[in-house]
Amino acid sequence: MTPPARAGLLAIGLILTALAPRAAAQELEPRLWSNLPVGANFLGVGYGFSSGNILLDPSLPVEDADAEVNSVSVRYLRAIGVGGLSGAFDVLVPLSSGTWEGIVNGQPAKTSRHGMGDPRIRFMVNFLGAPALRRPEFAKFRAKTIAGASLQIILPLGEYIPSKLINLGSNRYTLCPQIGFSHAFERLAFEVTGTAWFFTDNDDFFGGSTLEQDPLYALQTHVFYTFKPGLWVGLDAGVADGGQSFVDGEPSSSIEQNTRYGATLSIPIDRRQGFKVSVSTGLATRIGADFTTYAIGYQYMWGGA
Repeated sequence: MTPPARAGLLAIGLILTALAPRAAAQELEPRLWSNLPVGANFLGVGYGFSSGNILLDPSLPVEDADAEVNSVSVRYLRAIGVGGLSGAFDVLVPLSSGTWEGIVNGQPAKTSRHGMGDPRIRFMVNFLGAPALRRPEFAKFRAKTIAGASLQIILPLGEYIPSKLINLGSNRYTLCPQIGFSHAFERLAFEVTGTAWFFTDNDDFFGGSTLEQDPLYALQTHVFYTFKPGLWVGLDAGVADGGQSFVDGEPSSSIEQNTRYGATLSIPIDRRQGFKVSVSTGLATRIGADFTTYAIGYQYMWGGA
């Protein structure tokens, strides 16, 4: 393989490592800081389809790079009390199947991957405006301003083959602290969340190289309107900046000021079940995965009495 072709493939691999399925910094999560009744459990199953272009440095010998990724995720969340404050912890496990293709050095190239991505665990606490309440008290409480913080850890347990450039797992830990707040005006509410992504090194990247990545910072905001409990619609937007990658100490790729926007609709079935559908796409992408994502999820709740 010629050095320019290898550089092009490395660029694709680095971008996909930074923006792996369900691990993108521009993920839009509305109502992250909602108050929940202590003791409630939520089990959700979601499906997402993402497709689009992979934008690279024009100097690289790679053209028409794009991808299609199908993903299924299972998530469990339990609402807890933390010193009189409401909180939660959740676990998410993704399964993905994707195809990546493009023209490298004038020759068509295509590959696919199927398997488990890196699972996540997260702990959240609302430190303002959301006391820990059981369901009887919770039903009477109306939150106005809520502020919270969380810490998410992405575990390197997904499918990873060191000899392959494109993998579903990342072979490194990722720490994601978040802080945000929401405020409600009767039926209308808005929410803002800031996230920092910190990556440990992958010391077995593509045949034994060391992959390092600078922190990646993201900000997202949401505005949503509630028609009745469980039935709401929201508009979502987010921006991410940073995340330059290095292979064996040499700069290799960057992700700069990428922005996304989208919409979310939540539809209740009854008091315990509901669906959520969403769509998001890139508004401006300099380098990285310029994907459009469609998602649908089902959620069941129990406990908290």
